Amino acid sequence: MSDDHHIPTASHNLSPEPGERLARPFTRFAKLSSSGGIVLLLMTAIAMIWANSKYADTYNEIFNETETRITVAHNPHHGPGATHDTPDEKHAIGTEHADEALHTPDAEAAAEKAVGDEGYDEGYGDKTDKKADKHAWSPLPEEPLWWQGHSTVDWINDLLMAIFFLVVGLEIKREILVGELASPKRAALPIFGAIGGMLGPALIFVSLNFNKSTHAGWGIPMATDIAFAVGILAMLGSRIPNSLKVFLTSLAIVDDLGALIVIAVFYTDKLQMEYLGYAGAIIGLLLFMNVLRVRWITLYLVLGLPLWYCVYMSGVHATIAGVLLAMTIPAHARVNAVNFVFSTRKALDVFEKAHDNPDTDVTQSSERRAAVNAIIQNSRQVLPPLHRIEHVLHPWVAFFIIPVFALANAGIPIHGGVFENLGNASSMGIILGLFIGKPLGIGVMCFIAVKLGIASLPVGVSWRHIIGAATLGGIGFTMAIFIANLAFANSPTDLEHAKLAILVASAISAIVGAGLLLSCKSKPEPEPETMGPLVDR
Repeated sequence: MSDDHHIPTASHNLSPEPGERLARPFTRFAKLSSSGGIVLLLMTAIAMIWANSKYADTYNEIFNETETRITVAHNPHHGPGATHDTPDEKHAIGTEHADEALHTPDAEAAAEKAVGDEGYDEGYGDKTDKKADKHAWSPLPEEPLWWQGHSTVDWINDLLMAIFFLVVGLEIKREILVGELASPKRAALPIFGAIGGMLGPALIFVSLNFNKSTHAGWGIPMATDIAFAVGILAMLGSRIPNSLKVFLTSLAIVDDLGALIVIAVFYTDKLQMEYLGYAGAIIGLLLFMNVLRVRWITLYLVLGLPLWYCVYMSGVHATIAGVLLAMTIPAHARVNAVNFVFSTRKALDVFEKAHDNPDTDVTQSSERRAAVNAIIQNSRQVLPPLHRIEHVLHPWVAFFIIPVFALANAGIPIHGGVFENLGNASSMGIILGLFIGKPLGIGVMCFIAVKLGIASLPVGVSWRHIIGAATLGGIGFTMAIFIANLAFANSPTDLEHAKLAILVASAISAIVGAGLLLSCKSKPEPEPETMGPLVDR
């Protein structure tokens, strides 16, 4: 949810500089509520075209075949008996194509020996895979101190997406503390809707895939893509009540929380208790820092790196580390509004009186520089670390991480006819789950909550609005593809079918949902002061 209230800044009435003129189209686009969804849609289209063009081999090579490693290893020329020294004892990054010397018979023999060594294998990947494809791994002739090697798409899905889940975790925490989920009365409707939106699709998928090899994909149609769904609402303009946008955003956030629980509980490999203990110790340290009111954001983010590694090595999916880190970020400001106003006005007074000429440049007055620095300090202290991190990371997630994820994962080669790819039980379970199960589950559970008196419809929202928004909930792009990667990690064909089904179901849900909302009568919302005491503020 945006914090942009169009408050003018000190430069709002100045003539734009050349660089600002060049960047103006991009900054205006970035401020649109629908911009994230548009970029995501564009990257999806590029991936699909690329993967089905004559350049498909390059797509597969860049994202699936090229391995990037981070390695810390002893230099084999050092140590007792070495004939010469080199300045570096450690070296870091390489790819599978970096050094042809690693494919010599001696190096391959060393690779076989290293792979067979339990100490070398522990924590560095699957031993069988390395034996089967030693050219792809190309270990160093000597046992490394530490290394991680993954394909490009794995680095994106495991590391970059951890930042996405960090932002999701921050949004969940913010909504629970001070947002729409803070009030039980306001939270009831999106919570009930999200529960129905998860159960409905899962039941439809299970009913079509019961006792089949594809049953593990039951979690795929459960998730809603916030960027797409809210972006479509924004494109529909003022005819959509703002309270409906708040409802759908809150529902999607609760939906994300449910998806995170599903990933952590049902899509986790065999647990490594040692690394799980290390991760628990780091979380304990982060929580202790929170209790001590440590507000140094960099320290939390730095500790997030070993947390990510320990969660990854524990068998729990590495992206859960982002959510765990988010839960430890302080959500309380250092100073309150009264202190902020008082001290900032004092600083402004100093700034104003520091020089006789009001147009004097700030660089010419040490008092004015001190006043500006004081205002900057006040601004940092009145905003909780949670809000500051979310504000900084959100553009990176919306315009870099999610589009890169789409580019790397949506490149689905289509072999054969449409029915051949979508007519199987897994694909039909995903399509019907997202397009039918989502709106049905959300609508039924919201109706039950309202009839029981647990919740009430938002101001200016009709049941047709609810069904239209629930249909948009069937846009399950980002999280659905993410879960598909986990569910069908060992079945490339099923994964391709699942991704294509997700794209088709999301497109149908978007078109039908937008059509339903356009058919709703525009109902102006009353101004806050005329709403009366019955509105739960």
